[in-house]
Amino acid sequence: FACSNNTAEYEALIQGLHWSIKRGIKNLQVFGDSELIVNQVKGQHAVKNDLLKCYKNRVWDLIEYFEGFGIKSIPRKENQAADRLAAVGAAFDVVESIQKDKVQPNIHVIVRPSVPDNN
Repeated sequence: FACSNNTAEYEALIQGLHWSIKRGIKNLQVFGDSELIVNQVKGQHAVKNDLLKCYKNRVWDLIEYFEGFGIKSIPRKENQAADRLAAVGAAFDVVESIQKDKVQPNIHVIVRPSVPDNN
């Protein structure tokens, strides 16, 4: 599905929340490189786009599963690798595993958006 940078950021956040919930994580601290998305999730920035409102509401629904939750913005230049992974995950219809430095991240490819696009 086609998506903007903002929807890709929300999709990555939603997938990370699902992953954490499945593993029984009770307290979660999220670091994001999109100051806009972080501030929207915190309720510090208004969401004007209807689709992004749906994404924000979905995130808020998932946050309810955690006993403790925090989200913090980090400079994009300090998080280029994660930004590339978020873009790849939202754009491709292939599931891959990458091994680097004995760390094997899970890559889940998102084929359909997490919220309906009523436009």
